[in-house]
Amino acid sequence: LWWGHRIPVWYCQKCGEMIVSREDPKCCPKCNAPESDLQQDPDVMDTWFSSWLWPFGTLGWPEKTADLAEFYPTTALVTAYDIIFFWVSRMVMAGLEFTGKAPFHDIYIHGLVRDKQGRKMSKSLGNGIDPLEIIDMYGADALKFTLGYMAAQGQDVLVDKDSFKMGSRFCNKVWNASRYILGNLEGRNLVPVADSDLTELDKWIYSCLNRAVETARAAFESYRYNDGASALYEYFWNEFCDWYVEATKLSFRGDDDNEKDRAASVLLNVMEESLRLLHPYIPFVTEEIYGKLPLEEIVENRKKAGAQKIISSSVYTGLLVDAPYPEVQTDRANAPVDERFDVLKDLIRGIRGLRVECGLDPASKLHVAVKVTKGSSAEVIREKTDMIELLAGVKQIDFVESSPAKSIGTVGSGFEAFLLVDEGINTEQLKARFEKEIAAEEASVKKSEAKLNGNFAQHAPAEVVQAERDKMTESKRRIEKLTGYVKSL
Repeated sequence: LWWGHRIPVWYCQKCGEMIVSREDPKCCPKCNAPESDLQQDPDVMDTWFSSWLWPFGTLGWPEKTADLAEFYPTTALVTAYDIIFFWVSRMVMAGLEFTGKAPFHDIYIHGLVRDKQGRKMSKSLGNGIDPLEIIDMYGADALKFTLGYMAAQGQDVLVDKDSFKMGSRFCNKVWNASRYILGNLEGRNLVPVADSDLTELDKWIYSCLNRAVETARAAFESYRYNDGASALYEYFWNEFCDWYVEATKLSFRGDDDNEKDRAASVLLNVMEESLRLLHPYIPFVTEEIYGKLPLEEIVENRKKAGAQKIISSSVYTGLLVDAPYPEVQTDRANAPVDERFDVLKDLIRGIRGLRVECGLDPASKLHVAVKVTKGSSAEVIREKTDMIELLAGVKQIDFVESSPAKSIGTVGSGFEAFLLVDEGINTEQLKARFEKEIAAEEASVKKSEAKLNGNFAQHAPAEVVQAERDKMTESKRRIEKLTGYVKSL
C-alpha cells in the first residue's frame, strides 16, 4: 500500500454501473462488459482505516504467525494527546473486534513537541527540527536526555536547537568525570572493599545513589520520564561529581598508598553502578565508558570481598545494554549520615555565597569562624574541617562561642558561619560595594512601589503583579542583609 486502502468501488466505462465488491470484479454484472472496461475508484480510505490495524497487521494477521503469538498484545503505546480519538481508540476497537484482545496494556500519552513560540511544528510554518541535525550537532544521547528531561506529563515540550545544549553538557559531565576517575587508576592497585571499609563520605554517596535508583525505577514504572531524568541529573552532576568526587581528592592528595587504593576502588564501584543507572537515558556515552572500565578486576575484587549490603555484588562483565539495572537496597539508606552531610553542604554553600557577595577572588583562601550549637548535627563541622577547607577554599577555621567583630555571617541548621574581614580584605572597598548595592536595591523598591500603587496593579495579570511583589520583597530582604554587613564592618 502506498497511500492507504483503495476504495473497493469500480465504475463500468460502458454502462456507468457502480460496483462494490470484496473481490476484484471480472465483468460488469449489468452489461457484462469485461474487466478491462472496469475502472477502480482512484481514491483511498481515510488513513485511520488502515492505521487502526497496525498493532496486529504488522505481525502477519490474519495469518496466525509466530510473531503475532509472541508480540501481540504489546506492553505499551506511546502517543501524543492529539490523536487519541483518531488512532488510539480505533486500535482498541479493531483489536477487540478482530483478535478479541486489546492491543496494549498501557497507553502513555505525552505532550506535543512545539517551537519556542508554542506553535505546533509543521511543514507549512517551516519550524520543524530535524532530529538527525540535532544528532550531528550534539549527539544522539543529548537529544534523548533533553527530551526525556523536558517531557513532563500534561505539558507540551517547547524546544529549539539550543535546548539540546543542556543534554550535551550533561553527557560531557559524565564523560569528563569518568575520564578523571579512570585517570586516577594510574599507579593504583584495585583492592577488595567491604562495607566495613567505607568512610562516612562513601556511605553518604551510596545513600544518594539509592535514592536516585528508587526515583528512577518509580519514574519508569509510572512513565514519568522527566522525574527520572531530573533525579539522575541531580545525583550524578551535583551529589556524585560536585560533592563526592571533589571530596575524595583528599584521599588522593595524601601520602597513604593504601588509602589511595581503597578510594580508587570505591570510586570505580560507584561509577560502575552509576553508569548502569544512567544507561537508559544516555546509552551511547555510557556504553563507551563502560567498555573502558576494568570490569574483570572489579568483579574479581567483589567476589573476594563477598556479599555486601551496601557495595554492589554484581558480577556482570558484558555489554552495558544487557547489564542488570540497579536495585533499591534498604541497607544503603542512611538518614543520620544524610543529615550530617546536609549541614556540611549548607555551610560550604554559605561560605561560597559570602565570597560572591563580597566580590572576592575565587582563588583567595578565606579565614572563617563557626559557632556550632552543641549536641546538634552541625557537630560534624568540627570533624570535617579538612573537607570544608578543600571545598570552600578556606585557609583557617576558628570555632567561636559568639559573633566575632568585623565579620559578615550566614546561618544554617545548628551553626552560624562568619567571614572574618582581616588584612587580606579591603574593608573600605567592601563597604563601598555593599553601599552601592543597597542604593541599587532601594531604587528597585521605589520603582516597584510606584508600579504597585498605580494602574499597573489594577490592569496587569495577577501573576505579573505577584511577580513584582516578590521582586520587591527580595530587594527589601537584600537591603536588610547588606545593611547588616555594613554595620558589622
